[in-house]
Amino acid sequence: MLRKDPFITGEYYHLYNRGIDKRVIFKSKNDYERFIMLLYVANSNNKQPLRLDNLINHSHKNFNEIMLLDKGEPLVSIGAWCLMTNHFHLLVRQEVDGGITKFMKKLGTGYSMFFNIKYQRSGALFGGLFKSKLIGNDDNYIRHLLGYIHLNPLDIKFSGWEKIIEEAYSKEWKDFLENYLYSSYKDYIGEDRVEKNILDIKNFPDYFNEENLFEDFIDNYLMETL
Repeated sequence: MLRKDPFITGEYYHLYNRGIDKRVIFKSKNDYERFIMLLYVANSNNKQPLRLDNLINHSHKNFNEIMLLDKGEPLVSIGAWCLMTNHFHLLVRQEVDGGITKFMKKLGTGYSMFFNIKYQRSGALFGGLFKSKLIGNDDNYIRHLLGYIHLNPLDIKFSGWEKIIEEAYSKEWKDFLENYLYSSYKDYIGEDRVEKNILDIKNFPDYFNEENLFEDFIDNYLMETL
């Protein structure tokens, strides 16, 4: 299948996919953590990449230990990520030729095999080939995606939040986002956790180089949405 936008090294892309028939792909904390570890270890251009099953089952590494390993040079730079119950979003820049394709194949195959074995199912887990959108040099689009991806979890607790016009809700929304474990939101507000190693923020526009700039950005994004 030919893509509308080919993957070009040095370009930015929005990547996303969902479970086949919109089914749930993350049923437990362990499922989320498995995917997060794959986001880290699958993003390696080494000839002998880290294998998650070996790290867990043979080397007996735990989540924190795996997220601190040296995985070598990346296939892509990840600028933002978010996992939902039945889909995920990534903002990436391709770093080597074929990097996105290699990374997404390792990520999708690795997680699908884990999920099917754990839940005793067979067949495709995701709804076809992952989707991609070329961002190019559109600065406004990158900023929009940083807001969109990080606000996505609001759908879990505040369904239809985009249509609510009462600004008083925004404080509750922000509290929810700041406590949501399965996105890069916490990393952007400066929380010290191992998941921050997934990100290569230096390879993205430096919008938030001062304290509180990201939180101000989210405030403004929410107000514009309202």
